[in-house]
Amino acid sequence: MSKNQLIVLGVAVAIIIVLGLIGVVVQMGRRRKIEANRAKANELRKEGNRTRLRADEEAANAATAEARARQTRVMAEKLEQEATSRAKDAQGSRDRAKEHHRRAMELDPDNDNLGDGDGALEDQRQQRSIPVNDQR
Repeated sequence: MSKNQLIVLGVAVAIIIVLGLIGVVVQMGRRRKIEANRAKANELRKEGNRTRLRADEEAANAATAEARARQTRVMAEKLEQEATSRAKDAQGSRDRAKEHHRRAMELDPDNDNLGDGDGALEDQRQQRSIPVNDQR
């Protein structure tokens, strides 16, 4: 082999070695990129799971709050009905007491001891045309 042929052969071998090294470096870079992408994908999956769990928890909390609100509305409605019923009962009792005092005045108009503590004595006196200041 001549000197020129050896140089060409040496250059060819050098080029092959350089190309082989470039191929190895490129392949290592791809592997690193693939591993980095896998790690990033795993992190994204974990974050997705955490986000889904938070969303599920928030939805459950919202449903619980909605149920409490419905329960509170029902309880308020019941209390309102109870208050209305008690107010009607109280008015009925006042009406019966007033009627009893009226009947008592009819039976014994001279007795001023009406005693309902609700101003009924003054009402009864006015009905009998007795001045309030004139106590017998």
